[in-house]
Amino acid sequence: MPDWIIDLNQINQLAAARHDDFEVMRYMLEADDDIDDSRLDTYVDQIAAPIIEAIDCTQCANCCRSLDVYLTQADAQRLATGVHIPVEHITTQYIDRQAGAEAGEWGKFRSQPCAFLSGKLCSIYDQRPESCRIYPVFTPDFRWTLADTIEGASLCPIIYNVLVAMLDEVDKIIRPDTE
Repeated sequence: MPDWIIDLNQINQLAAARHDDFEVMRYMLEADDDIDDSRLDTYVDQIAAPIIEAIDCTQCANCCRSLDVYLTQADAQRLATGVHIPVEHITTQYIDRQAGAEAGEWGKFRSQPCAFLSGKLCSIYDQRPESCRIYPVFTPDFRWTLADTIEGASLCPIIYNVLVAMLDEVDKIIRPDTE
C-alpha cells in the first residue's frame, strides 16, 4: 500500500508545487475526445477508491474548517429532525438563505468553520448535508469538474493524492496502446 501524504502543511505546499502539472492534465483530458466521460469516470473511481478507503477524514476535517457548505431544504429538515430543533430555528440560526441564493443554492451554513464541527468530528454526522456526505466528489464528469477539483487539492489529502495518482496514469488513459 502506498504511503499517502496526509500532512496538511505538506499537502498545501505540494499542491501549489504541482498545480501546473494538474492543469496540464486537465488540459490533456479536456482536449482528448477519444476517451468518453463514463470510461474516464470509471478509471478515476478505480484510482480514488483505495485512497478514499485509506485516508481517515476524521483525522483531518479541513473541509469542515475551510469550505462553504451549501444545503438543500431537505438538508435543513433532516438536520432539524435529527437534533430535535425546529427547522425555523435551524434556518434562522445556522443557515444563510441569501448567501445560498447568491451561489444558486437553497442555503449556506453561516459560519466557517462549521458550527457543528467538534474538534475533528462532525457532531451532526448522521444528519449532515448532502454536500458533506459526498465530499470529496470526483465523478460523474471528472473531466469537466477537474478545475474545481484542482482548487481543492491544497485543502484535502484525498483530492491531492487522487490527482497525483491520476498524473501517474493519465498517459495510459489517453494513449492506452502505448504502454
